[in-house]
Amino acid sequence: MTEARAEGFYKVCVKVYASEAKVEDDAALFVPIFHEWIRDGAFDMVMLDVADYAHAPDSPGIVLVCHEVSFSMDRSDGRLGLLAQRRTPVDGTPEDAVARTLGHTLEVAKKLEADPRVSKVLKLDVSKVRVESNDRLRLPNSDTGYAAFAPVVTEGVRRLTGSGPVVSRIANDPRDRLAVEARIS
Repeated sequence: MTEARAEGFYKVCVKVYASEAKVEDDAALFVPIFHEWIRDGAFDMVMLDVADYAHAPDSPGIVLVCHEVSFSMDRSDGRLGLLAQRRTPVDGTPEDAVARTLGHTLEVAKKLEADPRVSKVLKLDVSKVRVESNDRLRLPNSDTGYAAFAPVVTEGVRRLTGSGPVVSRIANDPRDRLAVEARIS
């Protein structure tokens, strides 16, 4: 197996979970909101399309496809949450990729929760986030991968929030993406 290395790494996913969710129909709720965001240019990014995978169990759900980062109301691990998946490199370091992706995630979460159609049925817990390596070549789901990934996540979160998170590895199938939980104070 090759040695894990974070250099050149930018493929990161960030998920904030719903602490409360009374969403009965993902498509009916999120599709119109995401389309409005595209139409209104709600974020400073290139927003392209909306995809509906809500019919499939444990799926990415409703996806807002953007050039830089795609966002979804994800249920792929059996829990509803807002998942951001970085699609393009960032200028800077792997830590910058984590900080920017987390920043986008928190920005979208805040706007989503502020929407009156959502505020009564969904609350996202931003005090702990799941951060995944979406690059199994550079950062495989192994002890070596974790040893390289944890400091990147710690520093990326610190750069955005100003305080160091408590980072712990999430036990999952070795064939899955390397995942950590970052508790943010």
